[in-house]
Amino acid sequence: MDYTVGELAKRCGLTVRTLHHFEKLKLLQPSARSAAGYRIYNDADVLRLHRLLALRHSGIPLKEIGALLDAEDPPLIDVLTRHIAVVEAQLQRQQRLLNALQRVAERAARREAGLTEQLLVTMGMMRALERHFDEAELRRFDRWREALDRDAVRASEAEWPALIEAARAAMAADVDPASPQVKAIAQRWLELVNQFTGPDEAIQRKFAAMYAAETQIQHDTGVTPALLAYLRRAVTDEMRAAAAQATQRIAATSNGGAR
Repeated sequence: MDYTVGELAKRCGLTVRTLHHFEKLKLLQPSARSAAGYRIYNDADVLRLHRLLALRHSGIPLKEIGALLDAEDPPLIDVLTRHIAVVEAQLQRQQRLLNALQRVAERAARREAGLTEQLLVTMGMMRALERHFDEAELRRFDRWREALDRDAVRASEAEWPALIEAARAAMAADVDPASPQVKAIAQRWLELVNQFTGPDEAIQRKFAAMYAAETQIQHDTGVTPALLAYLRRAVTDEMRAAAAQATQRIAATSNGGAR
């Protein structure tokens, strides 16, 4: 089926001016001209336009899209499948941001102090997650978090500041990592880390690498490489096993609830 520039613009929710702009950039050329000189677009042009818009919506600059459009000419099902994947990833990112903002809003409703700082920390953490994790890893992390009881998540989040401060105070006082005091802090630290990240060891390693690389997060949370190294000296294999078992129990309970 053929379309004039006005028809195509109306059908896909664009302006004629936008289609003219795409033509000027050589991103979308009409396949033909009518006897009167009007632009005519065919089905192949519509498919190319869809690919162009999908690439633009994924954040790729227009100046880079032309090469991508010319590099291949996939079937419609491939174009749609890729676009669906892009949109799903965008929705996941938006849902992730929404969840984080809702947690800050809950604190605002309780009139807690330091909300501006908390919002900055939240935004910084979101960007750091996107830098260090691919979308598949973030989805695994999201699924774990979504399966947890929300009250339990809020309780563990509320526990972190005091636990971090206790660990920093012990390190500043040069308390022996092998002491019962530091071992108790380290045990609870392991349990909360595992509850936060889930039982996936690859995700846990990536979180550790993220904290080591992101100096702003270290500043915001107080969790520095030196502090982590101090706590690691307190951790025994038995403590790791106990924390892992606690996480597996949480996972089993969460999966049972999901069923």
